[in-house]
Amino acid sequence: MRDVAAELPLTDRNAHAKIKRARNERFERELAWQILAHKLPEPHEQYRWATELTTETGRPRQFRADFAWPQFRLLCEVQGGVWRRGGGAHSHPTNIERDIEKQQCAVLLNWHVFPVTTDDVKGGKAIGLVMRALAARGWTR
Repeated sequence: MRDVAAELPLTDRNAHAKIKRARNERFERELAWQILAHKLPEPHEQYRWATELTTETGRPRQFRADFAWPQFRLLCEVQGGVWRRGGGAHSHPTNIERDIEKQQCAVLLNWHVFPVTTDDVKGGKAIGLVMRALAARGWTR
């Protein structure tokens, strides 16, 4: 697959990040449609969580999850760029540390973070996994 972002001129300093985000949003939209089609509980999208925790400077945390079911304490993250040459955002050391911090905060607040890949979404595996995760947290049809 051609990397369109690498071919664009950098007139916008954030062009590459915007294109990567748009690619991942495509899979988030697909998973949202699958959630609706399978009649799962409606999630909150781009849900801010951990705001009750503060950073070292005293500011509230600003973590965001692609999907959240607060009543089940379940967060779902669609992880893109897994097979990208050079890795995706989650393979950079700084971002790995950020993801670890998010996981630590989730445990402290009794949230379960459920990651799925874009391939999971495309292949229909993600929706089955999300159903099982919700059921494990108490959801019934």
